[in-house]
Amino acid sequence: MADITVVAADVRPLNTAVVIRAKATEALAFGDAVYIDSATGDIPNVSKADASAVNALIVTVGIVVATTPDNPGATTVAAGDPCDVVIFGEVTGWTDFTAGATVWLSNNAGLLASAVGTKSMIVGVAKSATTIIVNCGYYLRAS
Repeated sequence: MADITVVAADVRPLNTAVVIRAKATEALAFGDAVYIDSATGDIPNVSKADASAVNALIVTVGIVVATTPDNPGATTVAAGDPCDVVIFGEVTGWTDFTAGATVWLSNNAGLLASAVGTKSMIVGVAKSATTIIVNCGYYLRAS
């Protein structure tokens, strides 16, 4: 399994993106794949998803993107801070996707991969070398 190279400073949603507001429960980088680990009222709390972990940790909801224009140049979100998560649509900011290929959750927390990890979680499809169409889907591999 090869992890896809992310350039956090370049990660941003494109026009088709559907974005939700969440709260980071750990430090996150732009481009991290996340799952909902709890909620505070109606606000989901998100942490890094991980394909090597138990099933609850791999159900990816989306990709963390730039949070606000007030913090230009930022590439991370601190634990406890709000963040935006693309749950469907286009996100750019990587360097080595293969256009048309399935994008998987990596065994390395928060990262995307070109091949399936220990547990199967599709995060989307590569539109180009730099852009993913986020469309998360969980699949169990046959043993």
